[in-house]
Amino acid sequence: MSLDFQVSEEFLEEQLCQTMPKSEKKGGPYSKQDKQARRNEVYRYHFDYGHSARKISDILKINRNTINGDINYWYSKIVNDNNIFNPEYVLLLTTERLDIQRTRLREDLAKLSSIQEKITVERMIFDIDSKLSHIHLRLAESTKRSHEIAISYVNNYLKDNKKQERYFTFGDKFSVTQKSQKNIEKIIKEDKKNLWRKQN
Repeated sequence: MSLDFQVSEEFLEEQLCQTMPKSEKKGGPYSKQDKQARRNEVYRYHFDYGHSARKISDILKINRNTINGDINYWYSKIVNDNNIFNPEYVLLLTTERLDIQRTRLREDLAKLSSIQEKITVERMIFDIDSKLSHIHLRLAESTKRSHEIAISYVNNYLKDNKKQERYFTFGDKFSVTQKSQKNIEKIIKEDKKNLWRKQN
């Protein structure tokens, strides 16, 4: 089944300006406003419809390198806005799409009058929230693992170079002697065992 996606009239008008002879258009190839309009269209096609850079390039009649640059811009913006350390782009893409779906459902919910329809939409919103929570949990776990691997490399380096300091905590950074490190690790293991016994 083929879907006919329409390019907004505003964007087409702005693109028409790009094709004018240089004598008729002053300044660089894209003004700040034109660039943002183009990026907004790229965002819509990439995140709303899931189109590749090649497909968007064909639809908008814009060089694929420019489209790739715009897609990278949006991914970087998502990374910065969410303050995520070393994110997986696939998870970010999924998160962004789920956020968009959630917003649409919230808007639709306000327009519904039937209780049954409202319950159905609320369940869909709850399902999206659950998926988003799971993604954020996985990202947090991934960040923690990355940090632990880095700490392990540092400690191995310190050990190989016969240094007494050791690093072992997530988030905080402070040095202890090798003997203290082993004692602290023993205490942590015992606490985990005791907690497990209480829960079971």
